[in-house]
Amino acid sequence: MYTKKDQKIYDKTKKFLENINDTEIEEKMKKIDSVLKISDTKERYSYLFELICDYLDNEFRKNNLCDFDNCGLCKRRRALKEKNPNKETYLYGCCYSYINKRVCPFLNKDGSCTNRNIGCKLFTCHYLKKEGYSFNLNDIYLSKYFFTKKEKKYLDEHIYLTKEVVMDHLMKHKK
Repeated sequence: MYTKKDQKIYDKTKKFLENINDTEIEEKMKKIDSVLKISDTKERYSYLFELICDYLDNEFRKNNLCDFDNCGLCKRRRALKEKNPNKETYLYGCCYSYINKRVCPFLNKDGSCTNRNIGCKLFTCHYLKKEGYSFNLNDIYLSKYFFTKKEKKYLDEHIYLTKEVVMDHLMKHKK
C-alpha cells in the first residue's frame, strides 16, 4: 500500500506516539494515513502545512496561552504593564513588529490570525517559555518524520510570510 519510505514514516510515527504514551494514537495515525495517501509532494506538504497550523492553533486556543484581554493585551504585556505602568505597552503581543512599528497585517481585530504560517504559530515568547510552553517540529507527530532538518529549520524561522511563499521555497529546494 505504501512506498518503502512512507511505510517507514508510518511505523516511526506510530512508535513515537506509543513511546510518549499518547492516548489518541488511532486518531492520529488516521491523519498520518491520510497524508501518506497523497503522492504529489506539493499537495502532501500543503495538507501537512494545514494540519500543523490547525494543531498549533488548537493548542494555543485550548490552553488560552496568550490570554488576550478585551483591549488586545496578552498576559505577558499585562504583566509588564503591572511592573511598570508608565512604560509603553504594545497590543497583540508577538504579532506587533518593533522593527516596523506596526501590527502584523494578518492579524484580525479580535486577535486571531488570518495567515497560515507554521513559523508564526510555533513561536512562543520568553514569558510563555518560562511557563513551560514551547513548540518544536520534532515534537509534533505530524512533522517529526515528514520534513528534513533543513525544511524544519526554514519552517521554524520564517515568520510573517504567506503559506504560498513558504511552500514555493520548500518546493524549490526539495530534492
